[in-house]
Amino acid sequence: MLVFLIGFMGSGKTTLGRALAAQLNGHFVDLDREIEDYSGCSVSELFKRTEEPGFRKVEQQVLHNTVRRLQDPSQVMQDGVIACGGGTPCFRHNLSFMKANGFVIYLEVSPEILCERLLLCPERIRPMIPTRNPEQLLIFIRDLLGRRRPIYEAAHWKC
Repeated sequence: MLVFLIGFMGSGKTTLGRALAAQLNGHFVDLDREIEDYSGCSVSELFKRTEEPGFRKVEQQVLHNTVRRLQDPSQVMQDGVIACGGGTPCFRHNLSFMKANGFVIYLEVSPEILCERLLLCPERIRPMIPTRNPEQLLIFIRDLLGRRRPIYEAAHWKC
């Protein structure tokens, strides 16, 4: 079985995903790392080079390829956890694809905690963060999270 972790950037998908995969004795896949391996450049660089529409197309292709690879009957171990990017479920029917191929969990975190966490991240890691100013970042998070929340909440489960 595949488990997809979704939620806003900084919600803990990678951290929880590694621990959950270990508990399930399954694979752990960080979709952003897969995108970097596929494209040969960082997510930030790819995002700048192709802009969001181009990035989302690559993201969808890598998501589909990853699921196919993990579900391959020749795999000894087909269980796994995929930590998705914050926008992954919001574009190109990705959420429907994930729900059809596994169990989707939304990691819900308050905007204030997300802001604290994102301020600790190096700028090069988060291409969509427009500012390092805490007040402006919180406004950005509230706005984007408000638009994404209905999609996130369509997951099978939320925690």
